[in-house]
Amino acid sequence: MKYPSIFAIFISLLILAFAACGDDPSAENDHDHHDDELFRLTRWVDDAEFFALFEIHENSGRIEGDLFISLNNVPASDASATLSFRENGTDVTEQQLEARQPGVFPFELFFQDEDEVELALNAIIDGHQYEMVLGSVYRYAGHPEAPDVENLHQLDKQMQWRMSISSAFAEVHEIPEVITGLGRVQPDPSNFYEISSPVDGHIDAEFFAVVPSPGASVQEGERLVAISPPLASESSWIEFRLAYIQAEAAYNRARRLFENDAISLREYQVREREYEVRKAGYEHFLEGVNHGAHIEDAGPLLYLNAYKPGVIADSYVVSGRPVKQGDPLFTIYDPSRLWLEVLGSRDDLSALPDITGVELLIGRDERLTLGEEETSFVSRDLRSDATGRRSKLILSVENPDQLLALHQPVRVRLMGSDSEEFVAVPGEALFDEDSHKVVFVVHSGDQFERRIVQTGRSYGGLTAIIDGLDADERIVIQGVYPLHLLTGDLQIDDGHDH
Repeated sequence: MKYPSIFAIFISLLILAFAACGDDPSAENDHDHHDDELFRLTRWVDDAEFFALFEIHENSGRIEGDLFISLNNVPASDASATLSFRENGTDVTEQQLEARQPGVFPFELFFQDEDEVELALNAIIDGHQYEMVLGSVYRYAGHPEAPDVENLHQLDKQMQWRMSISSAFAEVHEIPEVITGLGRVQPDPSNFYEISSPVDGHIDAEFFAVVPSPGASVQEGERLVAISPPLASESSWIEFRLAYIQAEAAYNRARRLFENDAISLREYQVREREYEVRKAGYEHFLEGVNHGAHIEDAGPLLYLNAYKPGVIADSYVVSGRPVKQGDPLFTIYDPSRLWLEVLGSRDDLSALPDITGVELLIGRDERLTLGEEETSFVSRDLRSDATGRRSKLILSVENPDQLLALHQPVRVRLMGSDSEEFVAVPGEALFDEDSHKVVFVVHSGDQFERRIVQTGRSYGGLTAIIDGLDADERIVIQGVYPLHLLTGDLQIDDGHDH
């Protein structure tokens, strides 16, 4: 995996700065310890981690160290804890711990007359109580044994908190069969309309100083553009409007004359029919049925308003530009429902009769997963393209959060109806190192193993692990790259050949 060299350098300097700062002076113990002399006991309960790091003093019959309590992978600020040595369910010795700083509790316990005891913990975090045995402690244990693995690295718990490193247990998930392809987002024709100019004229510059750009959202009734029609033209709005006003005035005058017996019924009916025809044409024109917008009569100007909400796909409007009747002005689409055109292997698409979900990779670390209820099949064209190997599939997909934009290219995974169970990890837990994949396995609160794994199919943000990881092992799921910089050989691509 290649990363921008500036970013890599920045992360490296940041980590070195953290390491140089060290712990707060108030956090120092009275004794210096070496990591290879320290014992480790770690328990994870839901979102909480309890990590005891301590040294055994055989001669004095005591242990001393620190208890680190994390909640959601950050130091537990609202926590209290009691540690005890327990033998056959009875406390041999007990200590109420005082936090030296958020999440860090120094402790010292004595074996008394016992040689092997259980280290028990009673903690309260944000009002929730935790009771557990962290593990057994033997007075004459000797030198602590490290996990029998290669590529084991240690990272101080407080450094992990600063770097926002988090972990979770690997779990078994059902991963469906997946067909990959390239896709492009298109408008749904049933939710797409065009606004055109209803008359000859020009875009009014005084009203319309800013041109709406593609991607802008519009609401129902929102004013989009003002058109200033000429006094006379082949499709003159002024003449059309004047004819309607004159017909209305003639009708009102005829009605008053008829009521006073000044004209005949036939003359009144002629004026009435002419007015009704002009009125129907005028109202039909304002409804914008043929032009895609509600038209507002503003005297010498015509305002074009959106008749339903949407997003502008294309804009052909330029302030001051002359337009003819029927010239396109805008195309508007509903962003909540779109079409997805997928180009994939002809053989693969032929072998996938049922599509039960879609995963769209819309950015480096951003994906959108849609279930069967959020997608519907439109068409499948298995005729080959020019290469003879690819075919096209069209799906209608929901886009409620508007993560998809019109004409956006996306990488697509189509989910079939068959699935298998695998040990699976989030995609963020994997690191691409040369030609293989790496995960960081957590052996204790501060010990990490770089391990090569073999991956399989991916879907819904999860990747199947074919070999190299068991379901009961804990892995890093956030902060993988900074951890890589601390534990691996950093190679920065400077863009030059050597």
